Amino acid sequence: MKKIALLGSTGSIGTQTLQVIKDNKNLYKVQSLVAFSNVEILSSQAKEFGADYFATILNDGIACLEKAVDGADLVVVATRGMVALKAVLKALKQGKTVALANKETLVCGGEIVKEYLNKYSGKIYTVDSEHSAIWQCLEGNKKSHVKRIVLTASGGAFRNFSVEQLKTAKAQDALKHPTWDMGSKITIDSATMMNKGLEIIEASYLFDIPQEKIDVVIHPQSIVHSMVEYEDGSVMAQMSNPDMRLPIQYALSYPNRIKSNVSQLDLIGKKLEFYALDSNKFKCMQLCRKAFEMGGLYPAVLNAANDICVEEYLNDKIGFFDIPNVIEKVLQNYEINEQMTVDGLFTIDRKVKEYTKKLINGEITIV
Repeated sequence: MKKIALLGSTGSIGTQTLQVIKDNKNLYKVQSLVAFSNVEILSSQAKEFGADYFATILNDGIACLEKAVDGADLVVVATRGMVALKAVLKALKQGKTVALANKETLVCGGEIVKEYLNKYSGKIYTVDSEHSAIWQCLEGNKKSHVKRIVLTASGGAFRNFSVEQLKTAKAQDALKHPTWDMGSKITIDSATMMNKGLEIIEASYLFDIPQEKIDVVIHPQSIVHSMVEYEDGSVMAQMSNPDMRLPIQYALSYPNRIKSNVSQLDLIGKKLEFYALDSNKFKCMQLCRKAFEMGGLYPAVLNAANDICVEEYLNDKIGFFDIPNVIEKVLQNYEINEQMTVDGLFTIDRKVKEYTKKLINGEITIV
């Protein structure tokens, strides 16, 4: 029986992970649970699943994330931000498997994580639906034969909005995602296409593929979760109904496939549409490519600036196009003095967030 540590148990991915575990009680044992602050739900989860250890980051500090890793075979990371980075590195150092649903770990700390993967026996299995699709499409094939990876995007709530409509689009409109039920931060990232840009960086680290070989297409139905095109012209696509329990289960059960309660895909009467991305409307994705190309700590700078921009957009303090405009200014003007270390990442995250807030509030003037 596989012992599971679940970091971020009360969020969307966390609760769906527990549902997968509940459906397969004979395969998994919940070893530990960590939430950010929701003690009531956490306590209920711990009681239902018989967790040996449970804690909240708010009350017990981020050290509880590292403590939760002890005794587990597989660590599911469903937290927001870089808060779980040290726990991920500890798990990899101990030779454990990390089921990663968190983007910031690789976007910001990808170089450090890669060092640990090369040095120790730990593994990372992706829980993201798009990356899970790529992972499955690469199975049994040589990476050297890959021509390109195609990430699919639903397009978010604003996919049919004109530039003029986007100028006045509010956060409450963006939160009405047409396909997925997600938290507010990632739903806004989906609307700006920042989410897809971050996934390009993730995919490059996960599969050791240069970003030049990673493309994005809009696919409103969210049935094709991603594709891999090979040198001979063959294209492998992974399809299913949009349900996060499937990539979660695949990461937990790999290399086995087990029966799931996800509804069966029926393509009869359905249509699969694919459209090019309008980069004039969605500038965030190109900013991700730019930050990744700049290298070093710049992806962490981009991520921190975006966190603040999304926060301010949710509070109706800035507009939709202010998000990429502010992020671009931060990338161009913030001076990096930190080193690529775990402490350096946490420091730059804090400093860039402070810098971005001051920029938005007009406390910093950029000529």
